[in-house]
Amino acid sequence: MDQDRETQRRTYQLCRLGFTILSAALGLACLTSLLGLALPFLGFRDLARAIFSSKLFLWIDAPIVWGCLIGAYLLWGRWTQASWQRRAGLLVLMGLVDIVLWLFKNGEMIGLRLDEVGHEWFRSHLGEALGWAEFALTASLAGDLLAHLGVAQAPEAARSTRSLAATGAVVWMLLFVQETDWKKGWPLQGAHDLNIEGFLLSLGWNLIWTIALIQTTALTITAARQTGRALAEMDEEDREDDLFGSPSDTGADLLPTPYDPYDPRNVR
Repeated sequence: MDQDRETQRRTYQLCRLGFTILSAALGLACLTSLLGLALPFLGFRDLARAIFSSKLFLWIDAPIVWGCLIGAYLLWGRWTQASWQRRAGLLVLMGLVDIVLWLFKNGEMIGLRLDEVGHEWFRSHLGEALGWAEFALTASLAGDLLAHLGVAQAPEAARSTRSLAATGAVVWMLLFVQETDWKKGWPLQGAHDLNIEGFLLSLGWNLIWTIALIQTTALTITAARQTGRALAEMDEEDREDDLFGSPSDTGADLLPTPYDPYDPRNVR
């Protein structure tokens, strides 16, 4: 059996699994983001506040951050190209930082006493900053794999998502500067009053975040599907090339059958 082909099959299998886990985690994040964006516009501010402050909702972050870390880890090392290794490794590192930030935020629920860490304002915005970079890295990895699999529109779609993530990062930076009370020094704290500029920046930030999240999720889903299709084509090719298959696979059933004088069909 061709060792290179088996290595390629294994690479495709791990890539499919990695992007499947990423798409599941990002899909859950899409639902929460759309919920947080839609409920206030529909006039259900009290309902949104109750949902987002509930303990059940706080646990939704767990499969998101852990799923993104596991998915990125499965992609790390799948290809020997230095660019792929560097981006996948950076994505794993950011996933580890997200896990640490999640533990600081929800440590009390799992029995960890991390209340003395402080810096809540900085930690929450650090996670948001990493999110924009993670969108760009995930989209670029999915775009490269799809281009390798022959999807012509993949590089343009990945480039569009990266551009949107860069725009969102700029809006986030402006909002961070607007919302931070710099007069209080370190540790950083948020300002109590938000002016109209800050409100518009917050609205734009949430909108761009949701769109970039949806686009990244769509790319990961497409990458998982196309990789599964490539694996199915490889399996079909292996069945066709199998020299030790059944007679029906090798065409032996098309050979003439021996004459049987006792077969009723041969009696005249």
